[in-house]
Amino acid sequence: MKTQNIILGLVIFGLSLIGCSKHDDGIAHIESTPEYPMKTLIEDGVMELINSKNSPNTFELGYKFKPFKNGKITALGIRVPDNDVYRVSLWNVDTEELLKTVEITSSSGLLSFEDISPIQLESGTAYFVSVNTNDYYIFNDGGHPIFPVETNNILVLGYGVYLGFNQTLPENYVKTSYLGMVDIKFVANM
Repeated sequence: MKTQNIILGLVIFGLSLIGCSKHDDGIAHIESTPEYPMKTLIEDGVMELINSKNSPNTFELGYKFKPFKNGKITALGIRVPDNDVYRVSLWNVDTEELLKTVEITSSSGLLSFEDISPIQLESGTAYFVSVNTNDYYIFNDGGHPIFPVETNNILVLGYGVYLGFNQTLPENYVKTSYLGMVDIKFVANM
């Protein structure tokens, strides 16, 4: 009787293994919580909103950053004072390659995001996200350095600006103020 129970147990165990599939569609894929670096820095009080500006000049402005982990950007976003359509660009600073350009319609002072096909980011590589605009918010911390600053899995290195309509990667970075606001939706690899 004991031998029959052992055999029956092994048969049931074997059948349960056969019934399991490595390609089970019912398993949910777990993703990291999305991160919004600039939004988080502003909400955490790292810098404060001073005022908004509607300039006679147009600028390519944004921020340089490095992820601490590999991951992907799944959306680009802006928050500007006026309703309009704005060009947003994502660059690999190390190679100076333009990775993505999207047009985003702003909702007067609200954060507006546009989903994109995921763009893979590598840990330790410098990237820059920018918006081309003549209206923007001005943030600072009383003249104290803001950058570099960490937020979750992103190190924000500095604010950059280029005068003009051209889609040009800024070369100079400021550490005591931030004009914008442009942002990313970053999902770190698990």
